[in-house]
Amino acid sequence: MEYSCCFTGYRPAKFPFNLEKSGKELTTFDNALFDAVVELVNEGVTVFYTGMAMGFDIIAAETVLTVGKIRNDVNISLVAAVPFIEQPSGFSPCWKERYNRVLEQADKVILLSDKYYKGCFTKRNKFMVDSCDFVLTYHTGLRGGTYNTIKYAEGLGRKIINIAR
Repeated sequence: MEYSCCFTGYRPAKFPFNLEKSGKELTTFDNALFDAVVELVNEGVTVFYTGMAMGFDIIAAETVLTVGKIRNDVNISLVAAVPFIEQPSGFSPCWKERYNRVLEQADKVILLSDKYYKGCFTKRNKFMVDSCDFVLTYHTGLRGGTYNTIKYAEGLGRKIINIAR
């Protein structure tokens, strides 16, 4: 049986450690994310959805691309669910570069709106959860989009994997 998974997690400012500076916490996070993606692939997940936001979404997408290169025994695909065309306009140059690199390597890009509107991120998150069996997250309990997405996924009976625990 083939399964799918989406990602939800924090933007860089909400992480309890710096995502752009090497350190023990970042290494632990990277290893936990890599291990979780490999485990999901071992459980039959072949499609991964990323919302393409700075922080967790992009890092998780990069991890899927890395695992896909290592695990050539299984066909893993990455779907970029872009909430609106100008999503990366407010990103720093580093994150914009990472965004573009992921978008170029994604197997499929789904554009949900031509322009930004209030609620477009919620629509993107619900679209991803509706499309998936698993939700992989980094969530420490803070309220916001990640919290709301997890609650929505729980309501639909999705399996939640939280690497922050």
